Amino acid sequence: MEPSRETFGNIPASSQQLFYALAVVSTLVFVYGVWRRFRLWRQGQSINVRELFAGNIRAVLARLQPGLRRVLIDGLGQKRVGGRGAAGRAHILMFAGFMVLLLGTTLLEMDHLAAMISQSLSFHRGTYYVVYEFTLDVFGLIFLGGCGYFLWRRTRLPASVGHRATDWWVLGLFLVIGVTGYLVEGLRIVWQQPQGLAAHCSPVGLWISRGLAPLGEPAARAVHFGVWWLHALLVFGFFGAIPFTRLFHVVAGPLNLFLARPALGQLRPITLEEFEQTGRVGLSDIRHLSSQQLLSLDACMECGRCEDACPAHATGKPLSPKKIVQDLKRLMDDTLTRPPGAPAPRNLHGDTISAEALWACTVCNACVDLCPVRIDQVTLILDMRRHLVAEGALSGTAATALRRMQSAANPWGLPASDRAAWRETLNS
Repeated sequence: MEPSRETFGNIPASSQQLFYALAVVSTLVFVYGVWRRFRLWRQGQSINVRELFAGNIRAVLARLQPGLRRVLIDGLGQKRVGGRGAAGRAHILMFAGFMVLLLGTTLLEMDHLAAMISQSLSFHRGTYYVVYEFTLDVFGLIFLGGCGYFLWRRTRLPASVGHRATDWWVLGLFLVIGVTGYLVEGLRIVWQQPQGLAAHCSPVGLWISRGLAPLGEPAARAVHFGVWWLHALLVFGFFGAIPFTRLFHVVAGPLNLFLARPALGQLRPITLEEFEQTGRVGLSDIRHLSSQQLLSLDACMECGRCEDACPAHATGKPLSPKKIVQDLKRLMDDTLTRPPGAPAPRNLHGDTISAEALWACTVCNACVDLCPVRIDQVTLILDMRRHLVAEGALSGTAATALRRMQSAANPWGLPASDRAAWRETLNS
């Protein structure tokens, strides 16, 4: 007999209808969650997204290519996630497992819809079925392994990694979804009793079924129905919760990778016309950020790589690139959710971001270079610095260096006769 199985085996028609109704509800909750963040991003300065799609097809593709390349290589390829030891490898494994399981679920639904049109269109059988079942069994274990590592890591509380109460809920949900998925498979094997390759292509499910075999077919069907519904409800809950937890980076991260414009070491000039039009220099209000910059705040998953790489933070200075981003995100949430024209709950400068933190930055770009989703912390810091300079609030070593430049034409305050003394230390 050709290896195969029924998509909704042991699930009555009424439950299938309720399943799709709940799928619609879960999707609507997800869409609403994304839309509420999108409304905040729109309040930023326009980035003229429409210009990306203006002109002929060749011109549009040329403009889209860099962003799409970043999404494919940095996002799907996880290129920038590695290099952080076990945590980087575990994230890659968890991501790979999640994507394969998501793809497998999508293909299963496509087969179900095709079979509803005609049984001849069904492809979930034969060699494809064997490869499909084995692949999902293996990647399910990979996914659970990654989840287990991060759950263990949460107990260690690494200082540079963000910690939220919902992180425990998310990781626990992932683990229960994975375990119930295997239980559904094991119980299905008990009551379906596939033979030969049809059973052995699901090694994990087959192993579980041996422990559940004493249930017998009637009991296995009843338990299968209950566990199947538990698994489905957990998946719907996970999908609907994405925009309201740290998981939102799976949406905002790829969007930021696509829209980001990497330009390390470049300081965008401010023209006189721009100043006359806006009446400002630099960043003094959260609304002055561009829509892409507001989006990037939501893309941050608080992995702490930027903080670990920051030389200013390492030397005890009051700067954490991660904290800069998270403080700006909280200000965005508190300010842009208010009615239009309502005053901000607190000032950007002083109340949210201190001048000491801004001037502590060495502009080395290490944080930007290591960020998995290409958040540009340095540009945010430089734009806030510009406002301080325009307001005459320059202080610390930067102010001292400028005064020395004015008086001695060098930032060290050395007399002109000593400016070339450094050459004496060179080897002859």
